[in-house]
Amino acid sequence: MNRFIIILATLLLLGCQKKQMQLPQVQDTKITSVEDYSQVYISYEESTGEAKLNANGLISSTNWVLHIDKRNKLHKVAPLFIKLQEKRTNPRNPHSNPDAHLYISLADIPHKRLGFMDVTNLTLLPYDPQKMSEYGNTPIFVYPDGFRLKEDKGEKTPWNEFGVYKNVFYVWVFSGEMTFQQFVDIYYTMLHQQTDGPITRIMIND
Repeated sequence: MNRFIIILATLLLLGCQKKQMQLPQVQDTKITSVEDYSQVYISYEESTGEAKLNANGLISSTNWVLHIDKRNKLHKVAPLFIKLQEKRTNPRNPHSNPDAHLYISLADIPHKRLGFMDVTNLTLLPYDPQKMSEYGNTPIFVYPDGFRLKEDKGEKTPWNEFGVYKNVFYVWVFSGEMTFQQFVDIYYTMLHQQTDGPITRIMIND
């Protein structure tokens, strides 16, 4: 049976708990299969807008696949993601596997398949303006509809003009108010294509 159908069927089981999981949608994916994995769910609570973590089936020695509801706000997902990364890389965990990867599942709509985004090396941090000087690089403040090189000053530059700014090493500061779908649109769909490689450190501004 198609892997896309299998996973979506699994996600729909959340309906037994009156919950619905909606995965971030993309137009294409490079990674279409993952072997030896356990699954983690970050669902969206419609009544409260909260993100809820379900990691009951997690096995430390396997690859991890995160199913994150696209409706969640980024600042709700970030603390849970940080918690999972800390658990995955904990050197005191005797079952930790340094070769295991961390993935986020994506719905590849045109090809009707499940895809995966490798976020093994992605670090999310809370934004602290007092610590920006420690990183040395130019900050770039990221919003769904554009970006600024100074926080809350001036109009945003639209993303279709990002090309002239791309050859700079930035400290990336994402708005925590964007949805997880918007995060995927920017981080995975757009910036992966316009930067020299995956961005590995992102600060989240509430």
